[in-house]
Amino acid sequence: MVAMSLEEGWELVLTVPAFLTESLNEMSRDNGGPGLPLDTGRTIRHVAESAQSHLVIAAPYLHPSFAATVAPALSTLTEAGGTGTVITRALGRSAPDRSNANVAAVEVLRGAVSAAGGLRVCSWDESGLGIHFKVVLADDQLAYIGSANLTPGGTRAHAEAGMLLRGSRVKALSRWLHVVANELARRS
Repeated sequence: MVAMSLEEGWELVLTVPAFLTESLNEMSRDNGGPGLPLDTGRTIRHVAESAQSHLVIAAPYLHPSFAATVAPALSTLTEAGGTGTVITRALGRSAPDRSNANVAAVEVLRGAVSAAGGLRVCSWDESGLGIHFKVVLADDQLAYIGSANLTPGGTRAHAEAGMLLRGSRVKALSRWLHVVANELARRS
């Protein structure tokens, strides 16, 4: 999979819990090739740190500890005049199943932003899951997309799979996230 990803312009990203570490190492040894896939947590931080003008963080489940890992990148970005967008769910006081973890994570991110308007927060506050994608996207050029929620479990403890995308493929994803953010803003 890693070799195929390099040939096709994307990179495999995995969260490998402790119980699967040896199996991944064994698979890599048995199949040869260019090496191990990228790590989810490190990849997400890399994407966030690469943002020069705009960073999008989108997931149904966030956690304050995750937010703390990307907050320095968001702070650097907004201090330089860039902006961020967070797309999540269950932030509103009247939202069914309001998520205290999401609320706390957004507060961490808001605390990192230097200027008013530097962070746009959009939330699905109706019944049902509403959104389920997990994406961190920088400047329409680089994106992590995968199954991992932006939580300690998703980035360290659960078996998760995703990919790191570059270039023109990211622009289409960015346009879609912009449409979703606008619709969520309209609905709130």
